[in-house]
Amino acid sequence: MGRSRRVDRVRGRARPAAALAPFLIGEVFVRPIVLASTSPRRIDLLTQSGVLFRAVAPGIDERPPAPLGPLRYVAWAAAAKAHAVARRTPGAIVVAADTEVVRERRIYGKPGDRRQAAAFLRSLSGRRHQVYTAVHVIDRRSGCEAHGISRTDVTMRELSPRVIAAYVRTGEAQDKAGAYAIQGEGHRLVKSIRGPYDNVVGMPMRLLTRLLGECGIPLPLKNPDGPKVTQKRLKRSRRQPAAEPGSAGRLHR
Repeated sequence: MGRSRRVDRVRGRARPAAALAPFLIGEVFVRPIVLASTSPRRIDLLTQSGVLFRAVAPGIDERPPAPLGPLRYVAWAAAAKAHAVARRTPGAIVVAADTEVVRERRIYGKPGDRRQAAAFLRSLSGRRHQVYTAVHVIDRRSGCEAHGISRTDVTMRELSPRVIAAYVRTGEAQDKAGAYAIQGEGHRLVKSIRGPYDNVVGMPMRLLTRLLGECGIPLPLKNPDGPKVTQKRLKRSRRQPAAEPGSAGRLHR
């Protein structure tokens, strides 16, 4: 994808944060990145991949200045987060991401309460939806910017009211786009996925690596494919109907 235009209408202010000093890995100095997010999912993915980074909250208002479609919104949100943190981290490599669940051009964001979470899951039940994650990279030292969007198609199982209620009671649906966490108990709700698994979690590592490469920045990765153990668990779960979270395999139709 091409270079992005600067996003100026970003709200939220925080104290300036100094960029991290380079680390010596082998005989090469590697500049760590500043992750414009405090999402536990994104932090876990970068940590599992062996990335040197520091997490900084972007502190922005995620409401766009004008109504946007799903793809434009996810790109706008990632760019807004990146620019907000870049202004406070001179000389840093800033990485930001935004993930949205979409079905028929409707964005299923983070549910406001348990009732809305259940409504989201009823709407997604038995249907295919898309998960889009936009990644935006800014190198303050060189002035380079690169951005892209990754897509994964997710098909949900037919979810009974009992299964939905049990999952919502776990509290896992809160603070999750689409009201489910595929890396947690939410994998029981998923029938199949087509596309990057880590994109659904919130950070497509191959896309991130490519965007950093466009800016001439190497990224040392121990596991470029993301967490494989969880993907195997998802494959096993496809063989049986959805179970109530925490039910140790007891099935409820």
